Amino acid sequence: MKDFNRLITESMNEITHVGIKPGNITSWTINKRAKSRWGLCKQNPDKTFEIQIAEALLTDDRITEKSCKETIIHEILHTCKNCMKHTGQWKYYAEVMNQVYGYNIKRVTTGIEKGVEDYKSNSSMAIKYIFTCGNCGATIYRKRDSQFTRNYRKYGCGRCGAVAWQKKMA
Repeated sequence: MKDFNRLITESMNEITHVGIKPGNITSWTINKRAKSRWGLCKQNPDKTFEIQIAEALLTDDRITEKSCKETIIHEILHTCKNCMKHTGQWKYYAEVMNQVYGYNIKRVTTGIEKGVEDYKSNSSMAIKYIFTCGNCGATIYRKRDSQFTRNYRKYGCGRCGAVAWQKKMA
């Protein structure tokens, strides 16, 4: 397993070295359940941040440390002012890191780009739930249980606004 704390420290040092100021990160977590993303940055109401990194990045020997750092830096950049989305300032900071350090930080990275062509993404999961709007016929597919799948009667349709979902198990 790669040294997670060392990779975080190196990534933070590289970011601050080029003059980028990260936000206040209160926790780092290794996510053992993540199957469809490499990392996640969550902003708390008090403007602090929590970052999760997929366990596969740290445990799979086919994934290089450089590739791990690209994901860690990607998530740290989200903590910078006006950088929660992959546009504007975030995009600029990612390009600075790419040019200075030779990284390939971008919005989305595939398993093939990480060196794990057989990485199981969420797209390979079977659809479990199908919801159809009783008003306009719009259909929503879900692979996992969620707030929506449990409380679909409280949600309006994105197309027509009606609260008229009908649930079907796939």
